[in-house]
Amino acid sequence: MEIIDMSTKRKLKKMVSVLFILGCFFIGNTKCKGADLEYISQETANYAVQERGYDLPVDEVVKEEAIEDCKNVMNQMKAIYQKADKGTSSNVVVSETVMEEMQEVLKEKNVPVITSAPYSNMANYSKMEEFLFRAEQDLPGDIVLYRINRDGGIERLKFNYDGTDMYLLAAKAVWGMNDNPSIVYVSYTRIEEWKYTEKGWFGYTLCVPKYPEVSEAVDGSSMIRIKPLSDECREVSKRCVYWLGYQGNNLLCSDWDRSDMEGLDYNGLYEYLYRMKYGERYEFSGNSSGIPAEEFENLIMEFLPITAEQIKKWAVFDSEHQTYDWEQFGCFNYSFGTSLPEVVEIRDSGEGNNVLVVDAVCDTFICNDAVITSELTVKFNDDKSFKYMGNKILNNGTKEIPKYQYRIKRKN
Repeated sequence: MEIIDMSTKRKLKKMVSVLFILGCFFIGNTKCKGADLEYISQETANYAVQERGYDLPVDEVVKEEAIEDCKNVMNQMKAIYQKADKGTSSNVVVSETVMEEMQEVLKEKNVPVITSAPYSNMANYSKMEEFLFRAEQDLPGDIVLYRINRDGGIERLKFNYDGTDMYLLAAKAVWGMNDNPSIVYVSYTRIEEWKYTEKGWFGYTLCVPKYPEVSEAVDGSSMIRIKPLSDECREVSKRCVYWLGYQGNNLLCSDWDRSDMEGLDYNGLYEYLYRMKYGERYEFSGNSSGIPAEEFENLIMEFLPITAEQIKKWAVFDSEHQTYDWEQFGCFNYSFGTSLPEVVEIRDSGEGNNVLVVDAVCDTFICNDAVITSELTVKFNDDKSFKYMGNKILNNGTKEIPKYQYRIKRKN
């Protein structure tokens, strides 16, 4: 997964241009006049903006084309949006089914289209892949990718490669008054680094403001899956690993099996298993000292091969009140924690167990399609329930991630 090295090309291109400008200072030992100096000043300013790479000026014709295209695409999906269940909240969120219906409409345009749903497969992905393959060979070209967002609006992402640098012209449209399309922004940015991985992920980092212009780091990284996952991997990813993630619990980012389960963060894990079972976030009332023992233990035992006695021993348990301690997830956010777990392979390991090969896909700062890879053993039951039986981090991957911080400090 080697990053395409564009910095050398850009520096050479800039050097040639600067030498060309400076060359006009002395032509036949005659200095430039005022008009020439004004030209040089403007060109120098343009190079400064170009080198910065963000908030680049957008040609009015190109901008208008992007706006009109966004409006036309939105109007093609308008009937689907108007019929969709949008809930009662002021922040509209449409279902995955609705986004997929919209995707089918845009698919007919024979252009790449994805949705914001987890593990969304890209329609017409070969178009996007062809563009990236050509760019890897330094062949100029461009491609427009549409992304359907959870609010029913779209992003129009036009990637352009000029033989040296890649640029992104991004436009976003939402539904405004009377369900008419409204343009949120149109931006033009140079892509600082990009790569297309063997697994089929397109990772890129946009040029963004840096210190001292800003006091905090700005992340311009994104990851887009181009090659589709198999339907089985998509289904199992949603069902078994999506709600776990790598933040707030350590089931997927530690080594454990039935003979060694002491290290799992049961108090942190509870809320994620709750959401998997009930389809909604766990809300702690705060009117008691913790989560009632029976409620806590039954949920944990449903998903793990463990007894109530073992849970009491290894979790943070209040024997006086017969409750398990609970704390809201705090500020332990880090780049690895926001990674997306993705099942890329499923193997039958016998005894009714399956091994899921899970990659941690990180789109923040580092753009890595496998920060760690683990083998998660799962036992599927006939009633569609399942149990996690163990997890093994491959290739000594635990050294590549931050040390896990338990939700609640364990008592000795």
